Amino acid sequence: MKHSAPIFFLMLMVALGCKPQVPSEYIQPDELEDMLYEYHVAEAMARNSSENVDYKQTEYFLAVLEKHHVTEADFDSSLVYYYSHAERLKDIYLSVHERLANDAKKLGASVGDINRYSQYSETGDTANIWRDETAMLLIPRPTKNRFDFVVKADSTFMLGDSFMFQFMTEHIWQSGSKDAVVCIKTTYEKDSVIQSVNHVSISGISQLRIPSNNTLKIKELRGFIYMPQVDDEMEARRLMFISQIQLIRFHNKVIQEQYENNVAAEVAKTDSLQRIDITRGPKQDTLRHNIGTGLRSKSAPFRKGGTSDGVATGLHQIEKAK
Repeated sequence: MKHSAPIFFLMLMVALGCKPQVPSEYIQPDELEDMLYEYHVAEAMARNSSENVDYKQTEYFLAVLEKHHVTEADFDSSLVYYYSHAERLKDIYLSVHERLANDAKKLGASVGDINRYSQYSETGDTANIWRDETAMLLIPRPTKNRFDFVVKADSTFMLGDSFMFQFMTEHIWQSGSKDAVVCIKTTYEKDSVIQSVNHVSISGISQLRIPSNNTLKIKELRGFIYMPQVDDEMEARRLMFISQIQLIRFHNKVIQEQYENNVAAEVAKTDSLQRIDITRGPKQDTLRHNIGTGLRSKSAPFRKGGTSDGVATGLHQIEKAK
């Protein structure tokens, strides 16, 4: 046992030593986290300013670079490096987002729209049914600038359900308009399809609503969030960090009650018809029965071309009397 501690620490040092390090010519993770945090604080201030937002954001960004003694070229080259290590950049942004959220709580921010539905259970009338990743980073590189998802309907989905897809975003955007796209294709019974699209152009809450269908049940929701690629390396300073993804489902009680009542009425009607048919029972073939026994209704006429045994006996008796 006395040798176990040194061995453990030796293994720990080896493990730490094997962890890939960021080359010294690039901004190190801790410093980059501080810079991104300060930039997004400044960005929020710019959004609340009455002056030109784009101008103020650029001004604040340059101020952050100056504070950390980093040039724009150094920042851009570091960002390109982190693009190739997207998971590390995502971890940095998770820490930045947590710091921003804590700041909001300290300032007394109330529960916003993005968290309003988190308390509801999955089986309630209003519920967050999102079960995929809740945070991701999109960068302007092939395969890394788009997030796809599919939500299959289950027993908790009901006729008349509507949905709201929502998330928080933080951007770094060097130039041009911020124009990411969120799209959801809703497939219903009989393969009927409705497509809902929205553009993501600002930092903060983004929402996309999927209206209810009161006649067809949903089979699946299939969607994506897409950020355009950048061909010019000189304008590579673009990224979008997405967090707190939610898909809120709303049951429509009125439509559901109407549907259940209609189903119950159809079941009752079918059940009543079955009971009536069983009560009546099978019909007897009285005509074939009468022919077989020689019986005949008093009102029924004789058939042409033949007589029964009883009629033949009566005619014989009349001839004998003559």
